[in-house]
Amino acid sequence: FLGFYKKNEELKNFISLPVIYGNQVAVLVVDSKERYQFSIKLQKILADFTQQIAWNLQPENQDNSEKPSPFLQEISSYCRFLAESPDPSSVADRLTQIPASLIPCTAIATVWFEENQQEGRIIGHRGFAHDLSEIRVFFGKGLVGSCAKNRSPLLIQIHEGRKTVVFSEDEKSEDLQCVATLPIQLNDTLYGVLMVGSSEPDGVTHADLDKLALVVSAAASALFCTDTKDRWIYDKNLDPVTGVPNHRFLTEHNLAVSEEVFQPNRTVFFLTFHITNLTELYEIHGVDRGDAYLKQLMALFSKLIPSPKFIFRLSETCFLIMLIDRGQKEVERLISKLKHLLEHKPLNINGASMEAQTQWGLSVYPREGSELFSLINQSRIRLTQKTKVMA
Repeated sequence: FLGFYKKNEELKNFISLPVIYGNQVAVLVVDSKERYQFSIKLQKILADFTQQIAWNLQPENQDNSEKPSPFLQEISSYCRFLAESPDPSSVADRLTQIPASLIPCTAIATVWFEENQQEGRIIGHRGFAHDLSEIRVFFGKGLVGSCAKNRSPLLIQIHEGRKTVVFSEDEKSEDLQCVATLPIQLNDTLYGVLMVGSSEPDGVTHADLDKLALVVSAAASALFCTDTKDRWIYDKNLDPVTGVPNHRFLTEHNLAVSEEVFQPNRTVFFLTFHITNLTELYEIHGVDRGDAYLKQLMALFSKLIPSPKFIFRLSETCFLIMLIDRGQKEVERLISKLKHLLEHKPLNINGASMEAQTQWGLSVYPREGSELFSLINQSRIRLTQKTKVMA
């Protein structure tokens, strides 16, 4: 008899654990009339449970003095707003909306630097007296270019009578007495530069630079996420064997491809070719050699067909080549050359000679239309017609 109860409860198992909160101690008691062991795992669970009890028993007014900082709440909210941007354009727009309560600046501009490019574009700005749309920004030139090149923040006081280049030598003078620039980067990737200016002396301080460091970090995270998403979408639309865009790419990016290809005073030939015996080549030589054959075929096309061109895989056995700004006779000679190479000079793949049998179809923009899939289908229909004639 343990003395905890008014009568003998005939317990088989019993465990007690201390519950400590502040200067007081309580005891959590667990008992059972069943015969089993309190395992180590169960004891740990109960110990965690006592901590939760202790936390709930703490005086309610103990942490009331530690109220969250309004500044931290505001900058956290704004950085989350930035980080949730769906695309680079939204990031630029939201960067120009930095609340005045966070950074009381006169002017803001966002400059994007494309990957491996030495020239930047001003894609978002507010508070400037002059138009910035035509200004070109170069690595190492002006405050923004120097920030991009060195990848480190700059804070400059502009003295009256002394010219300070912010973006470019071609810019017009603005009423700014203080300028800060910060690189928008994540690890080794530079996305752009944020420029903040004030018409007041010391209008932007080193303390503001610390705040802006959080802002550009959130912007870089958003850009990384959108870039990763874009790459994933692009990669999933690549043929895994040849590495060229597939039919789904054309379907999902119909408008973008059309805008890129269909331009005034331009001729585009849609050349489709069908490897009629590709299935047999795979059956005879195996998957590895079959895949290697297609990869070598794409390498051959890249070498023999002059740019500009685009190559797509429409199906397992059918490919599309867009030939831009060519003459009819030049395209016909190219088809004859490719057909001769594929059918009379077999590719050697790991010691095996693989000879293709092909059919070819052709349509022309703008002579035969200006809709992407209509031109592709016309080319494929002519390929099918040739097959039927030969049959």
